[in-house]
Amino acid sequence: MDPLDFEEFAKLDIRIGKVVKAEKVPNSKKLLHTEIDIGGEVKSCVGGLAEYYTPEDLIGKTVVVVTNLKPRKMFGYESQVMFLAALDKGNPSNVSLLTPDKPVTPGSKVT
Repeated sequence: MDPLDFEEFAKLDIRIGKVVKAEKVPNSKKLLHTEIDIGGEVKSCVGGLAEYYTPEDLIGKTVVVVTNLKPRKMFGYESQVMFLAALDKGNPSNVSLLTPDKPVTPGSKVT
């Protein structure tokens, strides 16, 4: 993978969010639709997490999201942000959402 200039990386707006709603996407085995509070504003996210998390697992969870991606339509939902998650190198069926290790206010910038 080619190295990324710091200036390009700095364009990403990575923030703390809190999942306020989650549901399975109809007619999809892998996708969940979530609504994430990123500090007084709620954004929609569609992600391939249904194999790893139930909607109930996600509601109330504090997560790390990229907030300034171009919106993308999937299965009738608009995805406005993207979860950051780790894919276990030794066990590809193990996916873990990135979360802060201390309580952090939704909307806080990740630096």
